[in-house]
Amino acid sequence: DVDDTMGRLAVRSMGAVALHDSGGQGAVESIARRLVEMLDLQGIPHVSSEAATALAGLVRRHPSIITVVSAPLPRALRYITEPMGKASVIFLLGEYGESIVEAPYALERVIDSYDNITDDGVKTALLAATVKLFFQRPPEMQQMLGRLFKKATEDVSSQDLHDRALFYYRLLRSSPDPNVAKSIVTSQSMTITTDHFAEEDDSDLRDALMNEFNTLCTVYRCKAENFIEEENIVKFVKMPKDHPLPREAAAASVTDLGVNTITDQLGGTSIAPSPAPVSAPAPSGEVDLLGFGDDAFAPAAPPPPSTNSLQSLSLKSNATLTGEEYQSKWGTVADTEAVVLSAVPMRSGLTSTDAVESALSNFNVYTMASGELPTEFKFFLYGQEEDSFGGGYFLIQAVVMKAPASLALTIKPIGGEVNPDKRKEKIDQLVELIKSALGEYVP
Repeated sequence: DVDDTMGRLAVRSMGAVALHDSGGQGAVESIARRLVEMLDLQGIPHVSSEAATALAGLVRRHPSIITVVSAPLPRALRYITEPMGKASVIFLLGEYGESIVEAPYALERVIDSYDNITDDGVKTALLAATVKLFFQRPPEMQQMLGRLFKKATEDVSSQDLHDRALFYYRLLRSSPDPNVAKSIVTSQSMTITTDHFAEEDDSDLRDALMNEFNTLCTVYRCKAENFIEEENIVKFVKMPKDHPLPREAAAASVTDLGVNTITDQLGGTSIAPSPAPVSAPAPSGEVDLLGFGDDAFAPAAPPPPSTNSLQSLSLKSNATLTGEEYQSKWGTVADTEAVVLSAVPMRSGLTSTDAVESALSNFNVYTMASGELPTEFKFFLYGQEEDSFGGGYFLIQAVVMKAPASLALTIKPIGGEVNPDKRKEKIDQLVELIKSALGEYVP
């Protein structure tokens, strides 16, 4: 075909049919013979290169067809110019060179022209094939292997190639038993029993699956949207571009037990200062000396102390905690020791996590992770006392149900106050602080 792309796809499709055993009885050998004929199409380099690549994969899947493939390989190595096809032929010569009479001499011509090779993949394939063929036909390969080691170890164009050459050289030189080195180099690890190769995996799909690694997506090898209805898909909170945490911590699922990986952490601002106590007005120049009891001259009585005073609880405005520290601290406190506040009615439901996180951060209660589930919102929060108040941490799991709208809190105190009564008092004050921060939603 005059269209290069169409011709490449046609050859690849033939190889795929044989590789997957989907062509019926005798199709594998028939396709292999047709691909062998394509190796000699010197005027169509892209077809011969694709044929060589397809044959390399086909022989890995069906080693028995090497008898059909082996004869034209030394000749094909002279004419194939594309790097992928040349590397495929070199691989076959190294893997099955024991039964190909001209294999060492075909590789020698490539070794002698090493300085003219520009593709690192061809050089790497040449190195591996030469070392492997050395153990199968050592008298013929010894001298040319030494020349190749010299060139490859001095080659600075590829660090991987340089390191591989040093590895092979040191393995051969220092191994007390040549059979040990032979078992390492000539192991038959390339034969596969599945219908695809690891290097053929879709990189885009692999990246998508890594974003949903802790789900069934990795089992089904497809995205959640392909097997879960849209309304039941968990929505993840994504990290903003200016987020203070590294990008690797961008997404994680929310679990019922324990704490998930960090998904979102917001910076905080200073807590709103408590109103200063109202002082009594200063006495004026007029004084009730006659005792008439005129209220105009009586000083105002100080207001009674508020029962909701937060004087024993003050949270740091610059508290920080990493995801690993959060999970570690959460695990140190048994669930039975946590303080649970359940089913607090709410005026209205949430539409997103942002409003809650922003409101709580104004009171120095920060978000470690948050997420939206089909029936609820979940938040993993934390706050730290000022050092003068004990410096302890409060780790909080908040669950906001969508219908009916309600709030549940699970609080675990870490460090700080050891007196049970005072600790309970601080937790009560923390609950009131959270309710105040969420006053728009919680009555």
